[in-house]
Amino acid sequence: MGVLSQSPLLPVDIWFRRLNTLALPKTLILRFYAQDIVTGPGQTSYEIARSNITAMSPTSFGQLYMVDNQLNTGPDPNSPRVGRRQGLAGFSDLNEPALYLSFIFVFQGGLYNGSTISVVGRSRIADNERELSIVGGTGVFRLARGIVIYSTYSRNSTTGNSVFKYTLYFTYY
Repeated sequence: MGVLSQSPLLPVDIWFRRLNTLALPKTLILRFYAQDIVTGPGQTSYEIARSNITAMSPTSFGQLYMVDNQLNTGPDPNSPRVGRRQGLAGFSDLNEPALYLSFIFVFQGGLYNGSTISVVGRSRIADNERELSIVGGTGVFRLARGIVIYSTYSRNSTTGNSVFKYTLYFTYY
């Protein structure tokens, strides 16, 4: 047997080579909610770094967080769970409060179990709705491309904990 036939990626290789002749893109709209817990029990967002100017910056420039938020079908944290939102959020603008976001939606259970969608973009905090780019995916969502529209569904002003509503519009193969 040749090296290629022993490769664990052979099924992906065959799938990719057949894209030109067999595959048509599929479209999908998904909606779910992320529970962003920044304080208290069950915390899912942690500060991991800050620059030497963050404390003096009116925009928190240089502050970086790692997140691992629960995704649910509804805004209630006890609604059915669909996966996790994992990645980075960092204050990246010297002039206005805005975040650089880079994360993946990891689906757990159901039709999309083990699949991911990769997202990146800029989030201007003052905007009611924000738009991010879907730049890829794995599993069921290979070669995903599209956009994410998200908003703050609710925020507790005392704890800072939030619920974000996500709607994904994308194609995949």
